[in-house]
Amino acid sequence: MSLSIKKLVSKSPKIALIALIVSLLSIIAVVTLSLSKPPKLADGTIIILPIVQAEPSIELDWQSYTRMEQVINQLGTSANSPVLLAEDVIALLTQTSSFIGDQQPIDLTRLFVISGAALMVETSLTSAPNLQLNYRLISQNQIEEGVLQADSIEQLQTKLIEQVKQSTSNQFTQTTDQDWFTETLVQALKAIQYNQTDVAQTKLKALLNTDPNNIVASRLLAQIELKEQQIEQASKRLEQAAEQAKPNHLRQLARVKFIAAQVKLENDQLELALSLLSQARSFAAKSQDWLYLGYIANWSGHINQRLNRYSQARTQYEFAIDYLKRSGSAADQVSALNQLAELEFVEHNYRQAYDAVSKSVVIINQKKLTQLQQQTFALLSKIENKR
Repeated sequence: MSLSIKKLVSKSPKIALIALIVSLLSIIAVVTLSLSKPPKLADGTIIILPIVQAEPSIELDWQSYTRMEQVINQLGTSANSPVLLAEDVIALLTQTSSFIGDQQPIDLTRLFVISGAALMVETSLTSAPNLQLNYRLISQNQIEEGVLQADSIEQLQTKLIEQVKQSTSNQFTQTTDQDWFTETLVQALKAIQYNQTDVAQTKLKALLNTDPNNIVASRLLAQIELKEQQIEQASKRLEQAAEQAKPNHLRQLARVKFIAAQVKLENDQLELALSLLSQARSFAAKSQDWLYLGYIANWSGHINQRLNRYSQARTQYEFAIDYLKRSGSAADQVSALNQLAELEFVEHNYRQAYDAVSKSVVIINQKKLTQLQQQTFALLSKIENKR
């Protein structure tokens, strides 16, 4: 049985003093260690930026995007820390006027504002004198930076993934075993960004001639065909892409089914479009793809509204708003809120319509989404005239 402090002091003051000092030092060590640990990342979207070469080049740095995709695919995604796919990152960069092949630095401040990201991962690769990867893990409250060294780029990417995982307590799940980006696909994506449709089609068809199982290329080409009203061709291409996909290509399957639903909608096959969206929703849910769950719910609401199923439409719009908030997509949140406002307006629920569009206005002003101001303010004016 241990002695009390009082007995210990009476028997040996020196031993008691040493014991007290040791206890205090232990407490200080524990407190210092806990304070020195960086705080865990808040829940929210993770954006892996292109892995650029530190030495600038006048040629298209397509490998920056293929390496980015490799890291994203190997990292996977998480329910509370959704990781945007490479295509999604490129789309967000477009909103900040950062285009493929553009040598201007990314406006990280603007990207944070429009994405609402919890973490952005910025990296640069150098090969002289040694192969190393300089990284910055940028969150709203802190920047963690460092240098990784290894014998190969693949090893560097693996180390980077571990750094990202250590910044959050959430578990990540891989959703694919294949990388889709090639030099030709990156060139096609660049052409799409610059509205060079003919160039993009040529690149995508050339890629599919050599790699017919490239689902991303098939889907992008089908999207172009849909815009050009080549409906039957787009439909067949998407059916073939879905058949070629492996069971674990969940995020890609969700996107293929999503575009296939838009093809059916173009032919006024509304019920069939809803069925395809249901399939897309299943794949997106299994892969924790909040962004596409938001897109799918928004389009489901639109189709249900066309079918005069207003209750179902309202539910889907509300789901879309929640999913898109989780994914951090501000512009798409505005779209879903405006759709909900339009629905409430049709049903003469002017108070609810005003509440929805008012939330859009707040997001637009906070995020400076000037491209959405005109249509949103016109909707606001229409609703206010009925209040």
